[in-house]
Amino acid sequence: MKFRIKNKTKTIFVVQTDNDIWGILPIKILHFFSLSPKNEVELSNEKEAELFSEIEKFAWNKLLNFLSFRERSIWECNYFLKQLPLKSEIAEKLISKAVSMNFVNDKRFAEIYTEDLIEKDKNEKEIKQKLFEKHIPEVMINSVLSKLLTPQKKEEILIKNIEKALARFVQYKGRERREKILNYLSRKGFSYWEVKEKIEELIL
Repeated sequence: MKFRIKNKTKTIFVVQTDNDIWGILPIKILHFFSLSPKNEVELSNEKEAELFSEIEKFAWNKLLNFLSFRERSIWECNYFLKQLPLKSEIAEKLISKAVSMNFVNDKRFAEIYTEDLIEKDKNEKEIKQKLFEKHIPEVMINSVLSKLLTPQKKEEILIKNIEKALARFVQYKGRERREKILNYLSRKGFSYWEVKEKIEELIL
């Protein structure tokens, strides 16, 4: 099989064949396989296996670095590896390895991410949307929300958002101000009637 490389950065190159991208490697490693941007090289089965191993090791280190900054979902890891770019079968192997070592755990990610969103006063609809964007399964989302988003916490979030909205629409008065707040918070996913009732309580 013939291999060639093309620049990704000054020192990192994409390794590919005619119909497939394998992954990325630094030029200092590619020299051992006689690969350069100016030539195309046919490798033996043994050398192919060595190249495959080097690509896998390099991608694994990239993934570990990606995971070191914060908790990630499985989908985020898959997306990251795809953007390297990396051959899909290598990516699947690395994701499975990370999951088996508990470096990646969707439930743990969902709980930590939800806690962070609650701290930012996001409501249930907003949290669900954020978790769906990370490709967390709906069953898991509902389980996490039932555990972390208690009725008391929901009320606290509602009150905080109303207080922020009261400040946001301070230039309006009376009924117009209330309608502005009701429409604004309804668009964010809060219940119209819950907001209406709570506004009356806060104003009184």
